Amino acid sequence: MKIKYLFIGIIAMLSAALTSCSEDLLDIPRKGVVPQSDFYKTDDDASAALAVVYKYVWTATYSSDLGVYPFIKNVLSDDVYAGGLKRNDQPLYEALNEFTFEAENTYVLGYFQRFYNLIYRCNLIIDNFSGDNLDTEVKKSAVAQAKVWRAWTYTELITMWGTPPLVDHCLTTSEYQQSNGDPQALWNLVVTDLTEAINSGALAKKTSMSDRIANATVNYAQALLGKAYIFMTYSLNGGALGGDQAATAVGKAPSSEYWPMAVEALDKVINSNMYKLYEGPFVDIFKNATNWGTENLFEFNRIFNAANTGNNLSTNFESFMIGWDNAAIAAYGTIVPCNRASNFLTPRKEAYDAMAAWQGAENDRLYGSIRTYEQLVTNMGVGVKDGVYTIYANDGLFDMKYFRDENLDCLTNHATEKTYPLMRYAEVLLLASEANLMTGNQTKADEYMNQVRRRAGLPDMSNITLSDIQQEKRCELYLEGARAYDLIRWGLAAEKMKNQGANISYFSAYTAGATYDSNGQLVNLDSKGEGVVTVGDATYTLGVSKQVINESGYGFKAGKHELLPFPQQEMLLSGTIVGGPLAQNPGW
Repeated sequence: MKIKYLFIGIIAMLSAALTSCSEDLLDIPRKGVVPQSDFYKTDDDASAALAVVYKYVWTATYSSDLGVYPFIKNVLSDDVYAGGLKRNDQPLYEALNEFTFEAENTYVLGYFQRFYNLIYRCNLIIDNFSGDNLDTEVKKSAVAQAKVWRAWTYTELITMWGTPPLVDHCLTTSEYQQSNGDPQALWNLVVTDLTEAINSGALAKKTSMSDRIANATVNYAQALLGKAYIFMTYSLNGGALGGDQAATAVGKAPSSEYWPMAVEALDKVINSNMYKLYEGPFVDIFKNATNWGTENLFEFNRIFNAANTGNNLSTNFESFMIGWDNAAIAAYGTIVPCNRASNFLTPRKEAYDAMAAWQGAENDRLYGSIRTYEQLVTNMGVGVKDGVYTIYANDGLFDMKYFRDENLDCLTNHATEKTYPLMRYAEVLLLASEANLMTGNQTKADEYMNQVRRRAGLPDMSNITLSDIQQEKRCELYLEGARAYDLIRWGLAAEKMKNQGANISYFSAYTAGATYDSNGQLVNLDSKGEGVVTVGDATYTLGVSKQVINESGYGFKAGKHELLPFPQQEMLLSGTIVGGPLAQNPGW
């Protein structure tokens, strides 16, 4: 009997030992990882956390995987076709451009999720560096900058979705299902964040126009605050709720209480005398010539790394996505267009014609934004390859704002040293012009818009109207993501884009050859994009032809497309589909 009990005791002891050992063996600390409870303590922690915020700002805007911000913000406008090398090259962008998309569109989902990923990173800083732990200038600066970017993110979310969930702290597991945010509370957070950041004394501040500051500054925060107040004039009058209230909001916006507040914030930027418009050719606005320029309120610092060209912040998505159709276009002169370009975001003729009517077909700003095929051939020595080529989604017009002919962009995996602006001083001036017009200060409204016109080589105007500002803004900020929401808040979207998606253009051109002098310099490029040509036994009609792409269900619908749908995946996780509190936007 004693042997029996001894045996049982030994088994029990071994079992306990093995259990203990198993638990210890499984509880292995991860090497190189600091537990969150041990982080957010020091200045180095604050700097590291802030660096992650800026990484997510980049990810939410101009990251290399198709560039979410410029693509979605532009394809929802009437300025461009979604484009591509052929139909269904990027069907999800085509659907957005033609307003045939639904809540399942994964690019809408990615856009939405990236913003909340950024908010989470901002909240980590704001929540953890508070009270007694907000005790150094480095920490205070990190918190102030996190508030600027949280406010920027919510400005984007509110304008695009109306009532996104308000998440102003790091959520616990019981809080994961969030309801729609109240528009007033959402905008209050934006205003509070920006105001606190501005008044904190912890944001960087320019002391001269030549200062190079890579972080969010006081003036940038002031500009964002002024822009937010302008958006609030429409949003808080019903625009954020969409549906039938969207049209009502347009009529109420001119009498909004927020116009004077916008004037005050934007005037502070202008009166700082820290910014001025770039004085060189307009075609250089988005090129290396304007790096750290006097016109950029915030720009991404992009550094070329020869050892890692394809996987760092220097990767230049726009040179191979928004560039010209590389399968059809060739350079015969000294220009080196990027050789992987994919023909996205091609200009619509309606946009070009409107811009040409406003500022003249030979205007430097138009020439620096969009060029005709004839201009490519005559002025750049660029045309289709020898023979007849047809380009999809093209009206015989070609983007110049994103054009790259710099070797770093085109020959080194599209890497670039171009810093990329999120906001230019020209936008500040045009926002201030609109705000002053709405508050009855005609003199300042005229002056601010005329500063932009003078840079474009256009004569001054007096007694400008809102329609004048609308046209000027379209020309100045073409392909910079401003147009879609402007059309919505001005009540123009339904009329301007009701037929968008009915058909698509194809452009055919012919190159017979090129001649060169004894030094190898191009003398003449024999290429044309109109008329009829015979090549061999075949006859081709050059120029633009139209093809029907949607028989029905296309175009901007009033009461629906003022707001994007909450992504279907979010509705399945937190929405009314599964009994959650998040309600879908009207019409979806």
